Amino acid sequence: MLYIFIIILFFYSCSDDTIKIEKSIHSYMDNEITGDVRIEIFNKEKPSIYINSDNLHQYDAGNTLLFGGVYADLYNNEGVKASEMYSDSAIIFTNSDSVKAVGNVEIKSIKGYQLKTDKIILYNDVKLVKSDSYVSFTSNNEDWLTGKGFWSNFDMTNFQILKPKGELGRIK
Repeated sequence: MLYIFIIILFFYSCSDDTIKIEKSIHSYMDNEITGDVRIEIFNKEKPSIYINSDNLHQYDAGNTLLFGGVYADLYNNEGVKASEMYSDSAIIFTNSDSVKAVGNVEIKSIKGYQLKTDKIILYNDVKLVKSDSYVSFTSNNEDWLTGKGFWSNFDMTNFQILKPKGELGRIK
């Protein structure tokens, strides 16, 4: 009797059914991915923001946290790379695909402009950069200006510092 039971158990456990596993953020424990994460955000079928990070965590609300070094390419309305952004961490808001970058934020435009601050928001739909924080901005002819509050397009050619402060000077 024991022999028949073992044979039946053996045949039952050896099934040809293959389990297919689809990989998504929900397949990972605690919705976290580590190592070489890349997210591509499009607007009207053209690239808008490509973000790379070391770690990703997706919250129940759907927003995605990137941390451990964030690098992003920012594209203009024609889908041409306009700037590069670096930060310590970033949040991608699911409902708008806008990105909030936090910690040692630096944006370098292809045309030579540079922004440094501690927090920005990249608005995907209108291709604008906004900061309510203290900023340091360097133009392509190496003039610099500081202040609080900042608006610009992704390539930094049309910018405004809302509360300029300090000196307008040239980098030596």
